[in-house]
Amino acid sequence: MREFQRRLPCHSTKLVHFRKRTGAEGVERIFRMSVGLHGHAALEDTVHIDTTVQEKNITYPIDSKLAIRIINRLNKIGKAYGVSQRRTSSKK
Repeated sequence: MREFQRRLPCHSTKLVHFRKRTGAEGVERIFRMSVGLHGHAALEDTVHIDTTVQEKNITYPIDSKLAIRIINRLNKIGKAYGVSQRRTSSKK
């Protein structure tokens, strides 16, 4: 795999299920077979591993955030029906 691939080779949960089915002994056996197939290439001094992790843009609903959404939605509904309000937190 020397070139960039746009798609993943498989879904990540398939790898998890595979690891659980094979167990520690199965993974060790696969590793031994891989070392046997690649011979001297398995004895290199350095190993390059990509451990990049990207954060997801997830926020959780908290009371203050939900209250602001409710206030903004009620202001929008009131404006649509022509209800005059003394004060609003919305920008004009």
